[in-house]
Amino acid sequence: MIKIKIHPLTYFIMLSVLLCGYFNYFLIISFILVIHDLGHIITIKLFKLKIYDIKILPFGSIINAEINYNIESNKLFIISIFGIIMQIIMHYTMNILFNLSIINDISLNIFRFYNKLIIIFNLLPIIPLDGSKILLSILERLLPYKKTLIIENIISLIFIIIFIFNNDLNLNIILITSFLFLKTYETMLNHSYIFHKFLLERFLYSNKNRKIKFIKDIKNIYKSKYNYINNIREEKYLAKLFANN
Repeated sequence: MIKIKIHPLTYFIMLSVLLCGYFNYFLIISFILVIHDLGHIITIKLFKLKIYDIKILPFGSIINAEINYNIESNKLFIISIFGIIMQIIMHYTMNILFNLSIINDISLNIFRFYNKLIIIFNLLPIIPLDGSKILLSILERLLPYKKTLIIENIISLIFIIIFIFNNDLNLNIILITSFLFLKTYETMLNHSYIFHKFLLERFLYSNKNRKIKFIKDIKNIYKSKYNYINNIREEKYLAKLFANN
C-alpha cells in the first residue's frame, strides 16, 4: 500500500483557505491536483516502477518512486510531463460536462483558471517541480551529467527570483517560495552525493546506450551515452574506481 504523507505547510494553507470560506475553490483545486498526480502514477506503473510514498504539498505532491538517477531520459520526460497532459485532457472533459449541464459555469470558470495556473506553475524549471525534471531529461541528452545538475540548479534559482518579482508578496507566496528555495539549495548541497550515487548505479546496472562517447575525465561522463574514459570501457573504469573505494 502506498503511504500518503501531508507536508505541514499543506495543512496551514488548507486551513487558511477553508477559514476564508473558499470551500468550493478548495475542492476544485484538490481535484485538479489529484488528476495531475494520477498522470504521474499511471506512467510510473506503466514503466513497472514501485511507488513508496506520496508527499502532499500545497501546490501538488512529490512521488517517491523507484526512479534512480540513471533512469532513461525519455522515461523521465514522460513521467514528468504526463501530469500536465492529464490536466489538458481534463480541461476538454470539463467542457463536455458543462455542455451536458452536469457542472455550472461558475465551477467551470474556477476550474479553467486554476487548471491553467497549475499547468504554468508546474512547467517552471524550479526544483522539485515537473519543469525541472523535464529540463533535466533534455539537458542530460546533450551535456555531461554533472554539468546538467549545475545548470538545473542555476536555472532553478533564476526562476525563483523571477517568480518572486512577478507575484504580490503574501504569506502563501512567501511560504511556497521558501520551500522551493530550500529544495533547490538542498540539491546544491547534495551534488557530490547525487553524482556518486549516479556513478554507483552506473556500475551496478548495465548500460544499454548505443551511442559512444570518448572522455578523458569521469566528471565528464554522459548519462545518455556509453562512455570510454581514457579509452577504458566505463564498466571497467567504474569497477576499478569502486574497488579502490
